Amino acid sequence: MSSPASTTNEIIEQLINAVGSANVVIDEVARKMLSTDLSFKPGEIADVVVSPADSKELSACVAIAASVGMPVVARGGGMSYTQGYQPELPGSLLVDMLRMDQVLEVNTEDMYVTVQTGCTWKKLYETLLEHDVRTPYFGPLSGMYATVGGALSQNSLFLGSGLYNTTAESALGLKVILADGAILQTGSAAHKNGQPFYRHFGPDLTGIFTADTGAFGIKAEATLRLIEAPAVTLFMSFGFDSLEAMLHTQTILARKRICAECYGFDPYYNKSFENQGFTFGEGLAVLKDVATSEGGIKGLWSSFKVAAAGKTFLREVNYSLHMTFDSYDKDVAYRALETARAVCQDNGGYEVDNTLPTVFRAHPFGGVRTVLLGKDGEVWLPVHGFMPLSKAVEVGNATEAFFAERRELMEQHGIKSSYLTCFSGTEFVIEPSIYWRDELGDFRLSLIEEEFQEKWKGFEAEPEIRKVALQMRDEMRDLYDSHGCCHLQLGKYYPFQEMMANEPLKQLLNDVKDALDPKRTMNPGSLGLR
Repeated sequence: MSSPASTTNEIIEQLINAVGSANVVIDEVARKMLSTDLSFKPGEIADVVVSPADSKELSACVAIAASVGMPVVARGGGMSYTQGYQPELPGSLLVDMLRMDQVLEVNTEDMYVTVQTGCTWKKLYETLLEHDVRTPYFGPLSGMYATVGGALSQNSLFLGSGLYNTTAESALGLKVILADGAILQTGSAAHKNGQPFYRHFGPDLTGIFTADTGAFGIKAEATLRLIEAPAVTLFMSFGFDSLEAMLHTQTILARKRICAECYGFDPYYNKSFENQGFTFGEGLAVLKDVATSEGGIKGLWSSFKVAAAGKTFLREVNYSLHMTFDSYDKDVAYRALETARAVCQDNGGYEVDNTLPTVFRAHPFGGVRTVLLGKDGEVWLPVHGFMPLSKAVEVGNATEAFFAERRELMEQHGIKSSYLTCFSGTEFVIEPSIYWRDELGDFRLSLIEEEFQEKWKGFEAEPEIRKVALQMRDEMRDLYDSHGCCHLQLGKYYPFQEMMANEPLKQLLNDVKDALDPKRTMNPGSLGLR
């Protein structure tokens, strides 16, 4: 196989010497798949893909690229839908981080863990449970594939976020490979005689490299806080007749800070859960083990009831709200649950079967088919707004109005929509998703079970429908910007530079980029920096 024309054989040989021939990819089909995210936005194909095993190999690869001015982009588990790792410039080096997946230190005395950033959240979670600890935020639902480094770059939220906020707020320190290959350590691990127990070792330089979408360097290792694994986890679900009532309830619960997770689904989601095979097959099997022993799974005690109604338990529910309560003590967990129950009832909610949050926690990192695709194999593509609690109802109503105004257009093209709502501490998220029938492509197909690959691999490309769907997504993004929403997972999709009203801040951002990456070769285009 000949090398890509724009990358010399000499550079490829240097990369092979750094990581081994088995860990350098020049095959065009493989490079194309690894260079493409879930966004349906065009990007360049990387010239070469490398897979380092540790910080030294990663540093060597970046230094080789820097010697010839080659752009460098890091890729984690591939779950980005905002062009986070898609190369923007031709002739790029793509760093596949998945070999860097080791948990390096679990310190249960000082309560931190140091992990290579290519480690998945599933692997980290299962490793830590052996020590009866976990990270405060402990992963997205795509954590079977999503990596620690990707989540820190995109500032992910979900599991544990109700109490502990986003990924970045669990970080104590980072080892970062800069654009010239230099290795930078942040936090108290940078102390000449120190340990990585403290984030603010002087100014918070760790924060520069969180939520940066890889614009300032490649995170090689991360030290995260630990908490004791909860001794008790309780679950509760409520139905609501309107989105507004559910959102208002969520904001009250967010201010009370009693829910480890609290997420809501719309009618489309509720009706689709009966088709979620992996969740309710493997998940309910796990629940049988939990139910038979107070010791539960690796020390996790759980109390729940699973209805005999099977997988149709949410079919008749309009809007559903699902809550998880973690504690060291049963009585404390029950008090939190009873407080939340009263709030839900006071705001028009009615209690429903709590199977969904129970299964999500019992089997938190199942397959990603139901995250990436609609129930009949439709393409799924989300957009979101991150806002103060006071704006949740306002933006929710605007979201419903947006889809109502476009109902005829959506019906014409077979486009469907749904939305997830949740909070991260005292910040709120509304994430609408758009679904349409389209060619799934090799990458999406590679992430789902074989039976569904066979079933859906023949879908034909629908460029006209896709154009309408992507335009709707852009309009939704702009709607949220008009309401003053922020965004996580900035990547290259959200217009970060245009959203900033403070010129000194914009200048500071550019000055930091110039200091750390003067040739602007580190993931060009991220944060709008080129």
